[in-house]
Amino acid sequence: MGDQSLRYDTTTTSPILSKTLLQPEISVNSGITEIDTLLAGFRAGTVTYVDGDSKLIADLPNRLCVNTYQQFHAHTLYLDGGLCADPYEIARYARALELDQYEVLHHVYVSRAFTVYQLSTLIEQHLEPMLQQYHPQTLIIGRFPLLHLDPDVPSNEAHRLLQNNLQTLQRLTKKHMLITILTNKETYRFPGQQHIRKLIYRNTSEVLRLRYIEPCTYVDLVHQRQGTMIRDHEEGQLQLDQFGMVS
Repeated sequence: MGDQSLRYDTTTTSPILSKTLLQPEISVNSGITEIDTLLAGFRAGTVTYVDGDSKLIADLPNRLCVNTYQQFHAHTLYLDGGLCADPYEIARYARALELDQYEVLHHVYVSRAFTVYQLSTLIEQHLEPMLQQYHPQTLIIGRFPLLHLDPDVPSNEAHRLLQNNLQTLQRLTKKHMLITILTNKETYRFPGQQHIRKLIYRNTSEVLRLRYIEPCTYVDLVHQRQGTMIRDHEEGQLQLDQFGMVS
């Protein structure tokens, strides 16, 4: 029998017994103190978009794959939309945490897309069967918007696919209580990039923006209008030195 809470009808003052199932909130940490303090972890049932130009963005999926295993002994499904999934870096971070690198990698499933149509097919047709097969806790889509900016794809077609993909991701994230993270590392400017960004910002649960302005990485939660910074040589940044993130 689940937990019971007692509440009162204010009109009759008679007690009404209501059963409330209390479940702890599931979240995975990045391992970067400043981000985890601000965000309180990447939460199940939400889609978080990580955007900006900081080099931390490239390493964040590696950390999340390892931390998902460490915290939950669970799988991560990693859809690679920009040749960014790197098993060697995942293994390196696992070794730094004194985990069995082969066991961690065994819990990470990677699928790559090379065109926006391949990525859209993965999301719309193959994602749910993969969720049912592997039962992952975390879903990562690396460099999510990049293929939607392909100049060979008409912009209206790219926007239609993007809108459909975002709706599907929101639905499946809630249905399967996934921790879903989409990443974008800004390296070049593309036509239509601002429109794509606005569309993603409107259709995700939270946006974590990481901008590097020497000597700091500025960390912003766009929807909550909160922020912090990671200074070079502060506690969180020293941890990054350990893993080769700071030259």
